Parts: sequence; structure tokens; C-alpha cells
Amino acid sequence: MTQKEVLDDLKAILVERLMFDPSRVAEVTSETRLPAGVEGSLGLDSLDFLELSITIEHRFGIVIDGETQDLTETFLSLDSLSRFVLARMGVA
Repeated sequence: MTQKEVLDDLKAILVERLMFDPSRVAEVTSETRLPAGVEGSLGLDSLDFLELSITIEHRFGIVIDGETQDLTETFLSLDSLSRFVLARMGVA
């Protein structure tokens, strides 16, 4: 699986699970920031991140351990998130 494929899947998750407008997601790049409170970000809150984490685990067959890991940098942008997913899958 390539980073572009992971990015495309992450964008699909935003539409399917977080109910983002598909036209809005079409404008999202790998550098788009995710957390609320960051200028130009998607504005995701803690519940969005939980839903995103669960869906990523199921879609990619990986485990995201937010209990023992600080995932702040991982969930900063779609780029950092896609690199994390690839690494967990053993691709990167």
C-alpha cells in the first residue's frame, strides 16, 4: 500500500464516518492540519479523533494505543497520520 492510497482511504473515512462534505474533503491535502483550534485545520475534536482512531484500526488492521503513547504529533496532519499508518502496517 502506498502513502497516496492511505491518504485516499483517510479522506474516505472523513466522509463516511465523520460526515464531512465530499467537496470539502476534495480540497484537503496531506499537509492539512486536523485538530480544532489550528488555523486552516479540519477542526477535529476529541470525539472525532476517537472515531477516526477506531475506524483506522478496523480499516488498516493496526492498533493505535492512545493510552501509553502521546499521539499529538501523529494526528497533527493527514501526512503524519498516513506515515504512522504505513509504519504500523510495516510498509514504511
